Order: sequence, then C-alpha cells, then structure tokens
Amino acid sequence: MAERYPKNVRAFDKPFAEAFPELSDAVVAWEAWTRDHAGAGASHGRFTMGVRAGYFQGRIRCHHPECAGVFEIERILAAMVQEGEEAREGILVCTGWIGDRDRLPCVNSITYTIGLRYKARKPPGQVQD
Repeated sequence: MAERYPKNVRAFDKPFAEAFPELSDAVVAWEAWTRDHAGAGASHGRFTMGVRAGYFQGRIRCHHPECAGVFEIERILAAMVQEGEEAREGILVCTGWIGDRDRLPCVNSITYTIGLRYKARKPPGQVQD
C-alpha cells in the first residue's frame, strides 16, 4: 500500500511523497536568527517540522515582516538524497530583500539540522510500496 501524507506535507510545490519517493521521513529542526548589517543578532526561537509529524514545507519563509525571502530546505534534501546522506547541519541566509525604495539584502538566517529516513529497499522481484 502506498503511504499517504497530509496536504500540508509538500516539497517543490507537490506532495512530499511525489517529490521524494525514496524517503519515509524527513525531520528539520532550525533556529531563526535576525541580524543587522553590523552583524549583531538575536534568536527568534527554535522550530521543528517532519513528514511523519504531519507538517513539512520545502521552503521556510523569512521571519522579517518586510521580506518575502525563503530558506530552501527542499534543495538541501534533494542534494542529501542524491548523495545518500542521512543527516546534515548548516546555516542558510535569506534570499530576500527589505524595503521598497532603498532595498537592502536581508541578512536573516537559520541554523538547521536535517535527518532523513529512507524507505527500506525490497529484494529484486518484489514490488516496492
């Protein structure tokens, strides 16, 4: 039987199971940081999402109210799957801009930890779920 995921489990604008058929779960924990252009920063808290937990979005929106940037977690997952990795941690900087007239690059960031669980592979001749 094929696994079913709730509607709020998505990556690359499609259901997670379609975007990553080889994964049974992905858990992302991150801490959101606000930084100014001088480098001073403050945490906005820690967050977690996971496929099995019922909530997963491939892009995390920037927490700055004037920024429309995102943190592209789905691209990191794609690279991890391609390399066969089960865990990764790192830092992402926002891709957005702040302001209408005097636009400045957003320097907010997240520190993240990702854990992947791959589906069990069946021996040749057996049908994959």
